[in-house]
Amino acid sequence: MKKLLSNGNSNAKTKKNDRPTKLLYMTPTTVEGKEMCPFATKGCRAACLYTSGMGIFKNVQESRYERTLMYVRNKKVFLEYLAKEINGSSKFHYRKGKEFAVRLNGTSDQPLVENLIRHQGIHKNVVFYDYTKNHKKAGERYLPSGHRYVVALSYSGENEKECIEALKRGAIVATVFDTKKGDDLPSKWHGFNVVDGDERDDLMLDVPSGTVLGLRAKGKAKNDTSGFVVQVK
Repeated sequence: MKKLLSNGNSNAKTKKNDRPTKLLYMTPTTVEGKEMCPFATKGCRAACLYTSGMGIFKNVQESRYERTLMYVRNKKVFLEYLAKEINGSSKFHYRKGKEFAVRLNGTSDQPLVENLIRHQGIHKNVVFYDYTKNHKKAGERYLPSGHRYVVALSYSGENEKECIEALKRGAIVATVFDTKKGDDLPSKWHGFNVVDGDERDDLMLDVPSGTVLGLRAKGKAKNDTSGFVVQVK
């Protein structure tokens, strides 16, 4: 079967990562009754980057759908293949004692890391990171396996209260800003420091707690009117 994971070098943002990276892309909709992004809002669905980059190609979309079907129909086998790929990709770096980053929710919002770690042995040098709209999942933690897992809460336009609460408790929040009037991001958002989240995808692994990852509106998001994109004054 085709590989489940994509190389970070295939993505314009992740190829700038400080760590070698692998990503999992699936279909961010409902597949055979399984909602892959259960916390998605109307605004984020409209601005979704699923069809950006390589996602514009039909064969890429078909491959993502096939992976999603495998996940929905036989999660156990899916996780076994996933663990094998992660360990195979990270083996060289494991031997060198270097971190290897994995983002499993490239275009989904599922408990993939938690399920993977619960059942599979993953090399200890692997560090996981993700974005979510589930405020209960946001934050940094060390899993029972000892693996570090950092999850940034994505601002949707409808979860401002949850985002501010998450920042106060030390979580990282990703916010998309409208920068039509220039490329500069605001220095603060609700009093919290904003860093350039477009610098690289694994930045959330290295910034202080309670930081806002500022992202510039791209693609369909440039025309957002739902509140998903924050207007820069």
